[in-house]
Amino acid sequence: MKKICHFLICAVLGCMMSSCTEKDEPFEPQTYDIQGKVEKGPFISGSEISIQPMNSELQVSGSIFNTYITDDLGNFALGSKEFSSPYAEFIANGYFFNEVKGELSNGTLTLRALVDLQDNSTVNVNILTHLKYARIKNLVASGKNFDEANAQAQKELLNAFGLEAYSNNDVSSYSIISGTNESAALIAISSLLLMERTEAAFTEYISKLSADFGKNGHFSNEIQLQLSEDKKKLAKSLGDIRENIIRRYDALGIEVNVKELSHFIDWNNDGTAGNEILQDNQSVSLDKTSISIPNEGGKFTITLVSPISVFLESQVESEPEIDIFPGNQTLSVSLYDGYDESYFDEKEITADCFLNNNTLEISVSKLDAKTEMTKIISLYDYIGNVVASIELIQKGEAANIPASEVPLLGKDGEAIVNHIASDLILGLRQYNVIEQYYAYNKQTKYVNDYVYPGSSQIRNAWKHLYFANSTLLQFKKYDESMLNVYGDYCNVISALYYSNLIYGWGNVPYITAFSMLEEIIYNGICRESANLIFNDLTAKLTKAIDNLPEKKNESLKDTNGFFFASKDVARVLLANILMYQGNYNAAKDLLQAVVNNGFYQLDASKDFKPTTSSTEDIDVTQSSEVILAFQYNHESATRSSINITYPGVIPYITLSEVFLSLSECLCKLGDSITAEQYISKILAAKNLSSAETDVIMRIKDVREQILLHNGTYFAFLKRTGLAKDICGIEDYRLLFPIPDQEMFSNNKMTQNPGY
Repeated sequence: MKKICHFLICAVLGCMMSSCTEKDEPFEPQTYDIQGKVEKGPFISGSEISIQPMNSELQVSGSIFNTYITDDLGNFALGSKEFSSPYAEFIANGYFFNEVKGELSNGTLTLRALVDLQDNSTVNVNILTHLKYARIKNLVASGKNFDEANAQAQKELLNAFGLEAYSNNDVSSYSIISGTNESAALIAISSLLLMERTEAAFTEYISKLSADFGKNGHFSNEIQLQLSEDKKKLAKSLGDIRENIIRRYDALGIEVNVKELSHFIDWNNDGTAGNEILQDNQSVSLDKTSISIPNEGGKFTITLVSPISVFLESQVESEPEIDIFPGNQTLSVSLYDGYDESYFDEKEITADCFLNNNTLEISVSKLDAKTEMTKIISLYDYIGNVVASIELIQKGEAANIPASEVPLLGKDGEAIVNHIASDLILGLRQYNVIEQYYAYNKQTKYVNDYVYPGSSQIRNAWKHLYFANSTLLQFKKYDESMLNVYGDYCNVISALYYSNLIYGWGNVPYITAFSMLEEIIYNGICRESANLIFNDLTAKLTKAIDNLPEKKNESLKDTNGFFFASKDVARVLLANILMYQGNYNAAKDLLQAVVNNGFYQLDASKDFKPTTSSTEDIDVTQSSEVILAFQYNHESATRSSINITYPGVIPYITLSEVFLSLSECLCKLGDSITAEQYISKILAAKNLSSAETDVIMRIKDVREQILLHNGTYFAFLKRTGLAKDICGIEDYRLLFPIPDQEMFSNNKMTQNPGY
């Protein structure tokens, strides 16, 4: 009997020993070469790292190791150290890059991670390792081994954020710079939790999250409500966050790829992140994208096919409306001279929309506006990205004012046109300075030094010409909603700056409606084919020539004189486009009509200035040959031995230029004798001479002497094939560089080759 008892006691002790071994396996001491990163954004150099060895029950075991982050990328390396067990707690404390604000933090942050060094001695400490920290400890305390606890905590945590698809890779391997889906998930969740919180509030918040999640592997209702509120704020910040991260690492010499972050947030809390957003190969299709509506309105139905749910408005907090033109959004009726408020009943299209499964029903009321109006109905994904649009075009009750009775500009009309003219002169004078760099390039090599993407002249010429366009489109929109009588005059101004943009930059963004501006701000715009733009400008100028008055143009008289262009202005602008396209025959007829009108006469001027500075120069306001000019303050800047002038007056169209362009057309068409006669008239009138014998070279010579500051010199050199030789430039320099500011702000813009 004693032997039996002794055997049972030994058996029980054996079971106890076996159970203990399963719970706390003996490990042979092993050396691990430990390294990794700490990322919120990346922790900065000098941040402290503590590594505490732990046993299988995650109790402290052995001496703590300390090290530091060695660079601003968050890297650390402990080196080879012996551990009695493979488990360790990593604690990182330091300053970090705040990806939401795009700057270094004002306070320090502590992040933790629990790892099994047998699996990976390269350890990345981040928000996700911190959040699952308490959950792992609680699961181990409940009897699970580390691997089981870590796997469960990992899956529960990523499930909580709708990211279960990425749960196979341990979050301690996630890194911001890897460019993977896991990288984007880390950035998205890290940014969601940080948002507008201070470092102190953030530290308190993630401690609360870790403790809350640690209890049962999901977040409480209170936390989930807070996360939902933070998602609303995050939706409008993701683009900036992505750019902040790219810029930060670029400054540190690392090029990182950051995927579209909106795909890694569970916006509607259905348990799957990103299924509310169109993927790269997906789109929403409509059976019609434009509806023509009679003045009395009507009901319309559109069928749509979409891989995601679509809405008539964002389901999260929407971006506040941008006041693109502060101070000019509401115009009084002084847009026109002589019209009081009682004449106008300005209305917008009134449309009630209803989405029912795959059908959009639109009910449009009668339109009381005087002219045809448009309205864009947009369909959105869950977070407010436009995924499809329908244009409503409704007929108005036209005012039918004859062209001969078009009213002059009122007070507000003059203010806007003055603003347009100001941006035009600012843009064109910078454009002309670039032309001067090209003109003097063989002597001083200015082009390489001053014509590059970051050049102030490149930036300001582009910027102000597009500013002029934005203001003009606003002005045109208001006119169309009231009398709709200024369209041809607006199209002449538009043709002026867009033709110059093409002469300088080639294909450019073509923005033709005020309604496009807000969409462009958020989504960017691609470059349009120069030929397509020229075709549209040609159609608009041809119509303007039919409708504008046949008179002497008086652009320097006053604001009305500048705005109400004559047929001759439209003719010359169109002739310039046609010559650039090689259609010299059609251009010749237009230029000949300007000459035949006899409104302008050659004078002795060799330059155009605001005031008479010598007996040879003529005050531009008194010149008999100016057709279209812009006047501004005169400035100059000396570059080496050459005086680069910021022209005070840009005589954009003069009779001298018409004669020279007509000579060019005649020469290209084989009539060199008549071409020479027009050149001779200019030389005689201005007491000039030219030693050149070739007609085109004589035209070039005269242009250099009297028209270097009119803003058309470079276009002439390009269309005649002289630019490379005369300016001493390479092929790619025939186009100006796209300004770096445009490249940064417009995600659809591409740079011209060579820059």
